[in-house]
Formats: sequence, C-alpha cells, structure tokens
Amino acid sequence: MTSALLLAASVALTTPQPAEGVVESHLLAPCCWQQTLDVHDSEISRVLRAEVRARLAAGESAGAIEDSLVQRFGERMRAVPRKDPTPWFALVSVFVVCAAGVAALVVVRRKARDTARRPLVPTTGVDPYDAALDEELRDLP
Repeated sequence: MTSALLLAASVALTTPQPAEGVVESHLLAPCCWQQTLDVHDSEISRVLRAEVRARLAAGESAGAIEDSLVQRFGERMRAVPRKDPTPWFALVSVFVVCAAGVAALVVVRRKARDTARRPLVPTTGVDPYDAALDEELRDLP
C-alpha cells in the first residue's frame, strides 16, 4: 500500500497529461459529492488524482479509468452524464414543432369553416332586430 502511494505521489508530481484534467473534471469527489476531483481539496481527492495520473502514465485510457472509479464509488460520482441527451432533445423538438403545426392547421380550418357558416346580411335591407327595436321604441310613452 505504501509503495503504491509513493508511486502515485511520484507520478502526481510529473507534468500533467491532457486526459488527466478531463477525467478529474468529469468525476465528483466521493466525500461530499459537491465538487469535481480537479478542484476539490480533500485527502480522498488527492489520492484519487494521484491514482488517475499514475494510471494514465501506465497507459490506461481515460474512459477505462473513469468507468473503474464509477464502478467503485457508484454512478453518483459522474459529474458529466455518460450518454449524450442530444437525441432526446432533437426528438422533443421535432414533436413540439409538429404539434404547433397541427394546432395552427386546426385553427385555420376552423376559422375557414366558421366564415363559411356565417349568415349573409339580409338582402331585403331590413334587419329583423332593427324592426323589432323600432316597434318597442314606438310603444314607449
């Protein structure tokens, strides 16, 4: 155990590799689940950063290291979701656009139907309500 920590510490002092920051920024510190490993300052975070650096230096891929740590500490450790939500977003967007198009089509058709049903102005030139109103006004004292 001590030799592993010494190896990890010696590797941690070397120049950081590009994938190192990616792995550390994608995982939350398992002590509080608030900050990612790259910025959190706790004993477990320092140990895990050293482990990541040592494993990267040994040639292990960033994805394999991330998966291994998530397997050990649980899916909650991921700060960045593994699956890309873009396909779902695209599907929902297409659905919303289609629904808006159907709603607009329904409104246009109803308006056209209501216009076609609207009664025409009487051709006699006498409005029946106007005549009834005139009669009622004549009956007033």
